[in-house]
Amino acid sequence: MKWLMRRCTKCWRYTLKNPCPYCGSRTSIPHPAKFSPEDKYARYRIKGSEPATA
Repeated sequence: MKWLMRRCTKCWRYTLKNPCPYCGSRTSIPHPAKFSPEDKYARYRIKGSEPATA
């Protein structure tokens, strides 16, 4: 599925364009990631979010 809606990271307006037509800043996809009960990569995400011990 292709996401069409994008949100500007500077002025927070919603747009369909890749660079924001209002301020020229970059845009990002505001939709959350898909959820799956059988998350194959959860342990890697959890391990990556833990602070490293020295």
